[in-house]
Amino acid sequence: MALLPDLEHLRIPFDGIKSATNNFSHQNFLGQGGFGPVYKAKLPSSTGSSDQQGINVAVKRLDAKGMQGQHEFLTEIVMLASYKHDNLVSLVGFCDEGNEKVLVYKHEVNGSLDNHLSSTNLTCEQRLQICVGAARGLEYLHDGVGASHRVLHRDIKSSNILLDANWKAKGPFSCGKCFLISDFGLSKIGPTNQEFTFLVTSACGTFGYVDPLYVNTGVLTKESDVYSFGVVLFEVLCGRPAMIVNYEDKRRFLSGLVKLHQENETLHKIIMPSLLEQMKPYSLQVFSNIAFQCLNTDRKQRPTMGFIVKCLETALKHQLGTLTKLGGSLMGTGGLLRTKLWGSATGGSPFLFQLGSNQKLWKITIYHFRWIHSLVFTTKDPYGLLHASEQYGGFSDHDREKMFVLHFDAEEEIIGISGTVGMCYGLELITSLSLATNLKNYGPFGEGWGSTASFSESWDWGLFDGFYGRCGSYLDAVGCCLKNII
Repeated sequence: MALLPDLEHLRIPFDGIKSATNNFSHQNFLGQGGFGPVYKAKLPSSTGSSDQQGINVAVKRLDAKGMQGQHEFLTEIVMLASYKHDNLVSLVGFCDEGNEKVLVYKHEVNGSLDNHLSSTNLTCEQRLQICVGAARGLEYLHDGVGASHRVLHRDIKSSNILLDANWKAKGPFSCGKCFLISDFGLSKIGPTNQEFTFLVTSACGTFGYVDPLYVNTGVLTKESDVYSFGVVLFEVLCGRPAMIVNYEDKRRFLSGLVKLHQENETLHKIIMPSLLEQMKPYSLQVFSNIAFQCLNTDRKQRPTMGFIVKCLETALKHQLGTLTKLGGSLMGTGGLLRTKLWGSATGGSPFLFQLGSNQKLWKITIYHFRWIHSLVFTTKDPYGLLHASEQYGGFSDHDREKMFVLHFDAEEEIIGISGTVGMCYGLELITSLSLATNLKNYGPFGEGWGSTASFSESWDWGLFDGFYGRCGSYLDAVGCCLKNII
């Protein structure tokens, strides 16, 4: 296999695989996939690399009469050899001898998620942990494989999510290798140097999971994977597969069934009864809300995998009783919440900056010296257009005034704010300001001159939605707006 010169160390002789599977016996048969039959085996000490010898493996043997072939075989090898993540299946080796094409993985003893959907032994917490782990794996494929690439899986489904012996994460959110995404034969690699990565390709995937827009148009985007993952979330919630062929009515496809019950406000009727009893109301609201967003018919309205991870983590934290709220400092009702206002409650004039529909905060321009003079916010809409806010505050004529521009990555989100408040020439002002995102910390900006108090606030629930405060010649007061994720 000349196309894979750097992967020779992963090559396993066919005779060794044949022996390990007892000649692909029925006793070793695990199941049937799109690639072909899957068998369990234990690699003998003379087979594979030294660190893989003697381990339990799953062996996928290409079905020559199946729908996948040499291209999918090579794709899966390259994908799994190139991209490593705790929530992606581990490739042990491969075989390509004559007509025999075989992929060998580490065997996860609890099999695939689809075999446990209806099990009452799988607790609410375990189900949430599984979803968090799988979401992290898919987030990595979309946004973590490199600055210039992303992987579109194209076949996300519960049978491609594998479970290890532990059934749960090593810690509340350290999922280890418990929840693994597998089966990369249909994957595509696309560029990330455009706002919307897409590929035009013949639609493929699995009935019940595949994005209807992908089927109708042949245009594949990362949101196509998001749709499929939303179906998986509802499988976990309802304890049933995405499609039940025996049904010839509205119950056949889960995606259509949940939308019907959403419209009638009767979702509780199709949630797995034992799960409905276990799941706390807030966790259920967060979980079902993000699952419905995944199934949005408008691709632009579907969430990113980073957003999905955050919401699922929130649902799990609340279920476990470890959700950190804002110490009673939130104000507001409905979908918009506000943190406490820091600084002067009377100085300057009030201002409010909120993110528009489906907009991302692109940058913040901060003018500062001894204290914070002003802020300007720039957002980016789904079409790539930039929108700058008015300047909240004023300029200083001091020649030492500084300007700093914070540029945010596409998946970056503000999750905390801190700073100091002080008296300056009889005015109460914000004298320094720092911001924290899910990726890095910024600041402090301003010298904190005349500071008399400090503030700090962070959140691991809700979503940043803007700033509010008071301003005149300077930034008199500031707080953050949060959008409730339920």
